Amino acid sequence: MLSVADIATLLQREGSGVSAEDYDETSQPDDARQRRTELLRPVLASCEQARFAPSGDIDLIAEKLGDGSRDAAWRLPFGDSGILDFFLQQITMGGMRQGLHIHALRIIGNSCADTDENRARVVEGDFLAPIIRDLDMESLIPFSIPVLFNILVDYEPAQRLASQSRLSHKLTLLLSSPRISEYSPFINYFCKILALLVAQEGEVELAHPLTVPVLLTLAATSPYNDDIEDFITLASVAMTYLAPEPSQNSLISAGHVSLFLNVYYHAHVNVAVDHIDDPDLVNQLRQLQTSLLSTLADLTASDAFFTRYPVQGPVSQTFWAWLRAPNARLQTAACLALGNYSRSDELSYALVHTHGAHIPVIELLSNPEINDAQVLHAAISFLKNLAIPANNKPSLGDLLEPSCIPRIYAFDSQPHVQFSAVSLTRLLLVNCPSNVRRICKPLSSDPSSPAHERTNVHALVSLFERSDAEPTRLEAARSIAAICRVLHSNPAAPILPDWDPSNSSLQSSAHASDNTLLSSVSSDYSEDSKRRDFFYKRHYLENALAFLVSQSKWPILRSEAWFVFALMCRSRDGAASVLTMFHVQAAMDSLIEAVTGRRSFQPAERQIEPGQSSSLLSTAGNLELEPQQVDASQKANMAKVDRENAVVLCTEILRNWGDELPPLRLGALQDLIKEGTELIAAEKR
Repeated sequence: MLSVADIATLLQREGSGVSAEDYDETSQPDDARQRRTELLRPVLASCEQARFAPSGDIDLIAEKLGDGSRDAAWRLPFGDSGILDFFLQQITMGGMRQGLHIHALRIIGNSCADTDENRARVVEGDFLAPIIRDLDMESLIPFSIPVLFNILVDYEPAQRLASQSRLSHKLTLLLSSPRISEYSPFINYFCKILALLVAQEGEVELAHPLTVPVLLTLAATSPYNDDIEDFITLASVAMTYLAPEPSQNSLISAGHVSLFLNVYYHAHVNVAVDHIDDPDLVNQLRQLQTSLLSTLADLTASDAFFTRYPVQGPVSQTFWAWLRAPNARLQTAACLALGNYSRSDELSYALVHTHGAHIPVIELLSNPEINDAQVLHAAISFLKNLAIPANNKPSLGDLLEPSCIPRIYAFDSQPHVQFSAVSLTRLLLVNCPSNVRRICKPLSSDPSSPAHERTNVHALVSLFERSDAEPTRLEAARSIAAICRVLHSNPAAPILPDWDPSNSSLQSSAHASDNTLLSSVSSDYSEDSKRRDFFYKRHYLENALAFLVSQSKWPILRSEAWFVFALMCRSRDGAASVLTMFHVQAAMDSLIEAVTGRRSFQPAERQIEPGQSSSLLSTAGNLELEPQQVDASQKANMAKVDRENAVVLCTEILRNWGDELPPLRLGALQDLIKEGTELIAAEKR
């Protein structure tokens, strides 16, 4: 039997003599592993002899082997020689003295560090369970935890077995223990192990129900959140366990969302990125912040969330406070969460009329210093939900003030935010005369100011003209069509009080003054028609309106446009504006297709007979056609409704302007009416 001193000398003499970090196995002689293994055979024999000896030599031998195992050169030989198996078996049998137990754990942990062959021995011999069992002994925890980490890290089979063995249960119970302060130095190890386990299939289902609440509690509590690395590790693991929907539902039903909000707050208010020197840690923090926001979105989007946390409850009060906080990330979270509260018309109405939720958001958007894309997008998304109920729209009218949503039209470098802004604009304008009045109002009430000749409609038109993003162009065009629809569905004088041609100092634009149709409207028609005519002269809407019917991606939107245009053409000013739109050839081609079903159309070459227009108008009138709004659910019926609206459009243009149209345009419209009425009559048979 070798003496303890002999064993210590052997390990030192035959080792690599360098630290584990500096050890390079490829620099060793080819037979180094085998030679060291053979040298350990008598050491194993000495261990077996000393195991039952009363002298306690086994404790001393284990201590020397534990010291030697720190040399990476001995890792594989410890496994090959059977020394690793010997001490694994000792732990499995139990009943060891504490000192021997600690040294056995040292040998196992060091032998398995970065060594898959030895990790495989642990897994295949089913030795992981007794090491996990050692966590029941508080005095062994400082040793068992690093050993488990060394076995699990970078080794999938061990991670899978540890998950199946419910290691996370043990760790959760330890983390929730009143004696947790005694394990503080090992919190990082706890979390790293949990991070390995949660990646295993089925781990979330096997995990202790308190895993997430315990991790969140620690992450939000001093001293654990005082250390940035510990905080990030705790919170990141919690987010991973919280990712599946069942975990989120459990957190909600158990009433632990406030714990999550505490962690969110700490990550965005108390942790300053500027004070972190480690770039990797900065990256981890940013990833955590992204994960927290994503998880908040998932939690607040759950139906269970609204049942457990009503809009007037303490959790929602946290969101109200965050909405008013001078912190962009808190404001983003508040808008996102409250936006999810507003998914029903009933709740949206209450948020506006009972809670005044829109007021701080309008203040936020009106702040010229706030240009953060994430904040703006979240705020606008929230307001879009609030703008859906018709009875909310007038209360949201301040959004259309130049300093609020219209300022975002100019954010060309943030196209997603720009799109959201114009989309919200459209929602605010649909069937809402008071909001249309706001957007049509001159930017200055001073007649001597250049801004007196401009409105936010000009800003919409400008956005349409310069944007390369088709969805943005579409929303801008739809917003303009929504304005036209309101102007032709309601008394125009109250909506356009600033557009009285008899009192205004505004002059016709160069574009409008060249249009003989528009210039002759206001002389002999109603007050509403005169105001609309004067408004149209100041705003070049034709390209945007033409885009709606010439685009082919969204047929339902094209159908909506034909309805609006048919409505407009019932008045002389609206018909003039639509006629001007048909100067865009693509719009004229779309009109031909809507009526005839063909993309091309060749008007018949013939003399225009006196009274022919009247006859066609009479024929169309016999069909009793009126502008019809298409039903999006009846796609098969869309072509029929489009044809009828297009024929109404042509008929009303002829009724209002037939005597003043050039012969070629007049003939084309007459032929379209003739063919269209014949097709409609055939469909009605």
